[in-house]
Amino acid sequence: MTNSQVSSTPQKPVKKKGPIRTGVVVPTLIFVVLIGVYFSFFFDMNLRHGLEYAGTHVNGAEVDIGHLRTSFIHASLEIGGIQVTDKEHPERNIIQVGSIRFEMSWDALLRGKVVVNEASILDIAALTDRKHPGRVLPPPPPPSKDKPAATDQVQKAVLQQTQKEYNGNFLGDVAGMLGSGGSTADQLKNLQGQLKSDAKIKELEKDVNEKKAKWEQRIKELPQGKELQGYSDRVKALKFDMKNPGEMAKNIQEAKKIVDEAQAKVKLIDQTQRDLKADLGNYQQAYKDLDKMIAEDVRDMQSKLKLPSIDAKEFSQQLFMGMLQKKLGGLAKYVQLARQYMPAKQTPAQQAEAKKKAEEEAIIPPKRGTGRTYHFPITTGYPLFWLKHAAISSEVTSSEFSGKLKGEIKDVTTDPAALGRPAVLILTGDFPKQDIHGLDARITLDHTTEVAKESFVIKVAHFPTKEQKLSDSSDVKLIMTKSIGTSEMEGQFVNSELSMSMKNSFSDIKYDLAAKNDIVKQIIDNVLKGIPTVMVNAEIKGSLSNLDIHINSNLGEELSKGFQKQLQAKIDEAKGQLKKLIDDKIGGNRNKLKGEIDSMTGGLTKEIDGKKGAADKATKDAQNAMTGGQKGGQKQLEDKAKDLLKGFKF
Repeated sequence: MTNSQVSSTPQKPVKKKGPIRTGVVVPTLIFVVLIGVYFSFFFDMNLRHGLEYAGTHVNGAEVDIGHLRTSFIHASLEIGGIQVTDKEHPERNIIQVGSIRFEMSWDALLRGKVVVNEASILDIAALTDRKHPGRVLPPPPPPSKDKPAATDQVQKAVLQQTQKEYNGNFLGDVAGMLGSGGSTADQLKNLQGQLKSDAKIKELEKDVNEKKAKWEQRIKELPQGKELQGYSDRVKALKFDMKNPGEMAKNIQEAKKIVDEAQAKVKLIDQTQRDLKADLGNYQQAYKDLDKMIAEDVRDMQSKLKLPSIDAKEFSQQLFMGMLQKKLGGLAKYVQLARQYMPAKQTPAQQAEAKKKAEEEAIIPPKRGTGRTYHFPITTGYPLFWLKHAAISSEVTSSEFSGKLKGEIKDVTTDPAALGRPAVLILTGDFPKQDIHGLDARITLDHTTEVAKESFVIKVAHFPTKEQKLSDSSDVKLIMTKSIGTSEMEGQFVNSELSMSMKNSFSDIKYDLAAKNDIVKQIIDNVLKGIPTVMVNAEIKGSLSNLDIHINSNLGEELSKGFQKQLQAKIDEAKGQLKKLIDDKIGGNRNKLKGEIDSMTGGLTKEIDGKKGAADKATKDAQNAMTGGQKGGQKQLEDKAKDLLKGFKF
């Protein structure tokens, strides 16, 4: 190609770059427009659905939000028409809130945090009817060992405690016992094979015999008397003669070696003796524990025979435990929820444990495809979320369910330890159209230190109750269909320990009573007529897995007295038969087991103690022989030194 040809080729003019780079601006504008479209048309809808999803899973029943509006310019959020379904009665809401308004801090938003300086909660109504029954979530499956659900676990722990004390057919059992004209002997024969104590005795007896044979063999393999005596004889046979220093040094080393061998045997016998005594101690303790197991067998068989207790406390527990366990389960659930999202101050070890636990537990199941949120400690600036103050206000309107309420919520945050202030809810008011008066509640969540503490005082001076089943069986049905109640509940959680008291009273009560046995119906009816106001008080203490629950009620006391005379003789007869059955069934085997444990304890202990004494004696003799030989050699040296000194006339 020639130069002329190259120069004749036309060239495109080079476009000068202007101040605006369209290659960057156009994509940026498109991105900004898309973000704007999303926040204008879709963000509010997605946020509303997300809040409904979370609220439904926390509540266990449908939560609806009528509308949700956000304002970017004013940094505000308004949520309205909130309806929270009552799990027990899906046709109504536990609570309905007209609107919640938040005004957020732009300073915090620019840092990626949400700080609400002031909020308002308006137009609160209780127990409102729903247009359509709310969806109630099915009971969750049993939590797996790999990924247990935290709230399910705490509720399950409470239910396990209360259900041990609760028999919903208690009055039915009383009626069945009162109407029974026969003996319980035939029923007892069918239950003989179900005694846990009998099975345990047989298991222990087999184990004792096997262990005894093993211990006899192990003791037999220990050093015998002749072997032990040999250590002493071997040391005594050594010569410690200073005339032959080389041989004496060698014999001293040999003596030490023999003594060390003897001491090793002593240690072996010592360890064997300790192991034997530990095993014997375990068997003796297991034998003592049989008393507890026998008592448990008595309770189990009494339950299977449907033998009721006529103790006043038992009547109160059985009548009102069902009412109490719902409150305890809900309380434990929401405490666990608060601790999950408002964690207390933690040491490094606690932080590691909490992180591990958070990975295993899920209070609100995440939607499919969503990620995981991690929280980091706050050193400066704002916590991730902080609601400084929210005013609660509601006035009575034309609505049948509206109420007059006043209160406030303060310092709700995701990092209470950094903030250093407990969260507080204060609420007072009435729902006059629903005949609810004197609501007064103060709830404090103090998670600012390493010890999480929640305290609450809740009072309602006057409220109507709906149907409460005290007994619902084919034999006896007793239901409080209507009443006017008062309630006081006070308590605190500290770590995992609960301390709580409840005082309730019910008046103007309407009952639904039915019983197959006329005597039973007459007794219950007479008691109910004599108690215009039913008092129910409860004291609860302990951990969620080991609650100590005491319920007392004047209704339980009077029913106990009413059935006392009719039931006492029959219950005593049945318990006597039950005790005789257990004594006849396990008495002989228990005594036999006791003899075998005593024989094993006496024989093996005597034998091992004898070997221990022989080993100690042999070791001591060997040490004495070695010490004596060394002293003899030393004396020879001293005598020889004296002779030398005499020769020099010293």
